[in-house]
Amino acid sequence: MVDVHAVTSSSGGAGPDEATAAPRGRSARRWRPLLPAAGVLLLAALPLMLSTYEVVTATQILAMSLLVMSLVLLMGHGGMISLGQAAFFGVGGYTSGLLASRLTDNVFVLMALSVLAGVALAASVGWLLLRARSAYFLMLTLAIGELVTLVVIAWVDVTGGSDGLANIPATTLVPGVELSHPAVVYWFVAAVVVLVTFGLRVLLRSPYGASLRGVRENEQRMRALGYSTRWYKFAAICIAGGIAGLSGSLWVVEKGFVAPSDMGFHASSFALLALIIGGSTSLVGAIAGAALIITVQNLLPLDLQGYGPLILGLTLIVAVYLVPTGLAGLARRVSDRLDRGGR
Repeated sequence: MVDVHAVTSSSGGAGPDEATAAPRGRSARRWRPLLPAAGVLLLAALPLMLSTYEVVTATQILAMSLLVMSLVLLMGHGGMISLGQAAFFGVGGYTSGLLASRLTDNVFVLMALSVLAGVALAASVGWLLLRARSAYFLMLTLAIGELVTLVVIAWVDVTGGSDGLANIPATTLVPGVELSHPAVVYWFVAAVVVLVTFGLRVLLRSPYGASLRGVRENEQRMRALGYSTRWYKFAAICIAGGIAGLSGSLWVVEKGFVAPSDMGFHASSFALLALIIGGSTSLVGAIAGAALIITVQNLLPLDLQGYGPLILGLTLIVAVYLVPTGLAGLARRVSDRLDRGGR
């Protein structure tokens, strides 16, 4: 008796599993373009489903995610590992805090000047960083970050020293319209994060992004092809510094407080861990990594009698061990499996 399945397979036709797998794969691909819109809608709806404390935590996650995204550009696509990225975050935060207290409370002005402060600091140290390689680059970023932190601590009359800047006034969208309600602050921060995410996505898919990845993979070959590799890396350092400065500004908009602890090695290491957990080249993974770090750090200690840091450390170890390519890599594998029809 002739085996119909065998004949179908030998003649190049699709068996029952393959025939049903193809439609499932096409269905998964058909829904994929809608995922960004679904993500934006989910972000917009969160304040309607969460408590006030959880909304504040979500706002902090989004603000911190921009710091992690700056590392996605710098490390994931540029190959430059930094242990001092929080210095730019802190400079942006202090810029917003000082200006809001003494000059203007308009949030758009504060964000713009914080970005400029981050870019200015990055440009001032960028050429020095580019003279270092591998481990020397890493240690130099750490030294610069700690130096900036020490300057902030020592400049007591301006920065408040180790106590930081407290009682920063609420910012305004326009005169008379304050950003004070937690849900309104969340929606504003979420809108900024979405715009920056799409802007970075366009940048990374541009010829500049492709060239930057080429520099990361083989700088000598790119230089031999006529590319000015230092300019590409310098631009990445400056852009990452501006994004980190914006992150610090949004952090101050939500918290109304900034301190040296927000810009030291501890903050930089947490951002780096969030990058590793989320996926070093993924912008959405940056949000996921920041969410895991801040959620474990802020929410669990309330119920675990001070064991939050221990749980955080164990969570990071398990996450890195189980998902070495980050949450974004795990999502890609699941998506590829769906495209193949679950096979």
